[in-house]
Amino acid sequence: MFQLLSIAATLLSFFLAALESVAFTYPHYSTHIKKRCFRTLGCFSIIYPYNNTYLLPDSPFLIGTRFWIYSPYSIKRKPLRIDSNRSRRNHFKYRFPTKVIIPGFNPNHENFKWIHDMAIALQHQEPANIITVDWSRGAGFPYEQAVANARVVGKQITNLLIKLNPTKLRFFTKLHLIGHSLGAHIAAFAANGLNHTSRITGLDPAGPNYERAPKEVRLDPSDADFVDVIHTDGSSFSAIKGFGTMKQLGDVDLYPNGGKKQPGCEGSWAHLFYQAYKTGLKNATNYVGCSHSRAIQLFMESINSTCFRAVKCSSDADFENGQCVLGEFITMGYYLSKRTPKGTYYLNTLKAPPYCAHNYVVDVYLAQNDTIHGAYIKVIGLKSSTKQIILPSQPNSHSNRYRSSVVVLTPRDLGEIVEVRILYRPPSRFGFFLFRYNIEVHGVSVMGLSYHTKFQSCEKVTIAKGHTYRFQQNNFINTCT
Repeated sequence: MFQLLSIAATLLSFFLAALESVAFTYPHYSTHIKKRCFRTLGCFSIIYPYNNTYLLPDSPFLIGTRFWIYSPYSIKRKPLRIDSNRSRRNHFKYRFPTKVIIPGFNPNHENFKWIHDMAIALQHQEPANIITVDWSRGAGFPYEQAVANARVVGKQITNLLIKLNPTKLRFFTKLHLIGHSLGAHIAAFAANGLNHTSRITGLDPAGPNYERAPKEVRLDPSDADFVDVIHTDGSSFSAIKGFGTMKQLGDVDLYPNGGKKQPGCEGSWAHLFYQAYKTGLKNATNYVGCSHSRAIQLFMESINSTCFRAVKCSSDADFENGQCVLGEFITMGYYLSKRTPKGTYYLNTLKAPPYCAHNYVVDVYLAQNDTIHGAYIKVIGLKSSTKQIILPSQPNSHSNRYRSSVVVLTPRDLGEIVEVRILYRPPSRFGFFLFRYNIEVHGVSVMGLSYHTKFQSCEKVTIAKGHTYRFQQNNFINTCT
């Protein structure tokens, strides 16, 4: 009982600290001091536009920023001292690309294992100078203070990069900054002090304190030649979700699973207390950021895979309703470039690694706009097949026809689609008189988002209750009429 009370008290303090930290109002100033200056870094104020926090930054000594470098072809990190010419000369090779990994808010002040894992994955893919940033001492509670400290860390990164290569433009044309949470905005601060930055990747950039902030204090497309953003936790903020943002911040913004709650990430206080009791408080606080950290995992998987196919779409609702199957396709993650068409892109993923899923949009065309209960679909390919998936009960109107649409996920590519099966099995627990004995189907089509796989059958059939109909491929010329 004492353990439960202790966990409850600690989690309550976590909630109150988080809530106080991210309550975003253009702040009341608790001090007359509105500027703080540091030697070699310059001055930092809380006057507009930098008033997205009411606190001035800590000193560089208190923040304690440290830099580490993985030299090209090396998987061992070495300390990189900004004031040591020998350190820079021995480990940094300017002829190679440079990638900087910047973590974000760190309430546990821990050394994130994912930073090392990402550095190794990047090094295996392309020999490069991989620089990692450790500002964990300044990245914890209160969140408002971490927001203030972020600008100092950004300036420190700027100074380091300039000292590494003060005159060679080629260096900056091969510079890629990768930031998670607050680290995404730190990347923007760092880039603003450089003449040129090739790319910034924002991994679920922090939303609290930045949602309504002007572009001078957050990530935006002008910060680099190419800015790509993966959104995974854009729900409205609460103590257990919503640490990211749905706001478009890049040239290309990607929204896996709608950009909000990610599959496999629970979202309730009951589950939070259960995690704390079963696995300890540290794991419970990690659980709090499950959706927020999913962007890291997706990007890391993308380094060794081109599987994450996303489609250009105006909204998640349009994507889920199959409105965007003929849109532009890109591969989410590491392999994007500034040649990628700008815009917002959507895809769905699985709930556990490997997260990549093949997305198929299935449209079933109906004879009338009736609610249907108990219609199941299964897609058969030469390589694999899907499980039985229930169709939405309420069809939508499209081009004077009625259709029921669903996005189906599979861990494997189905290959060429050869058959689609529809089973009509309405539930009986509410009484047989509530449901029709049959449904009229006027065709079915499947579009694979991975490789534009196409299937269409325009057969008009009546499927009786308890029966399955097998649709075969027709020529995919026009949609069924």
